[in-house]
Amino acid sequence: MPPKVIGMGKVKAKGKAKGKAKAAAVVEEAPVDASEVVEGAEQTAIVAVKPKAKAKASAARKKLIEELGEKTIEEAIDEQKAKRAKAEATIAEADAMAKAQDEQVAQAQREYEAAQAAVEAVIAKEREAAEAYNAARKKKEESHQKAHDATRGLLEAKKKVAMLDVYAVNKRKMQELEDKRKAATAAAEAAKKGLMEQRQREKEALEATRKALEEARQRAKEAKAAIKRPRAEAEAAPADLE
Repeated sequence: MPPKVIGMGKVKAKGKAKGKAKAAAVVEEAPVDASEVVEGAEQTAIVAVKPKAKAKASAARKKLIEELGEKTIEEAIDEQKAKRAKAEATIAEADAMAKAQDEQVAQAQREYEAAQAAVEAVIAKEREAAEAYNAARKKKEESHQKAHDATRGLLEAKKKVAMLDVYAVNKRKMQELEDKRKAATAAAEAAKKGLMEQRQREKEALEATRKALEEARQRAKEAKAAIKRPRAEAEAAPADLE
């Protein structure tokens, strides 16, 4: 809804008619621009007039004359120029503000990008630190595993050494027992052999004694026979003499 225009004072009827006539003449002689601005205190109305549409142009002319009221065309033009200047100033101010806001947005964007880059750098450092920590922890776990494996290997080696010691002791004892057994067997064999030899010697001695006794008996018999023979011969000789 277009704003009402307040009159500056009373104007004579002749002036009114002259102003209206001039306004009508201006409207008839020159086509109204399509973007003509008629502004109030806080509102803006845009009146578009198309020269080709006569009915619409007449209605717009009538409306424009009604909006002029008691103003002259010069006053209306001055007022519209002032409003246009004010609108242009407002637009310029809005443009300046938009540029300032754009600069602020650009600055904020730069600051955001810088902060984002800083955050990404911190994240990269944290990632590197996490990777280094994971690598160190992995090495530590590997070292612990190696130490555990080495300890287990040492225990296994100790067990094997103990088993070998036991085996060596058992083998040494078995060897000693075997040596003792062999020595006892050899001693038994030697004793047996000695006993057999002693028995053989005793047997030979008995045989020699028997032979000696036999020979002694034989010699005794022979001696006895030798003794008897001369006596018999002596006894036989007197008989022959008779």
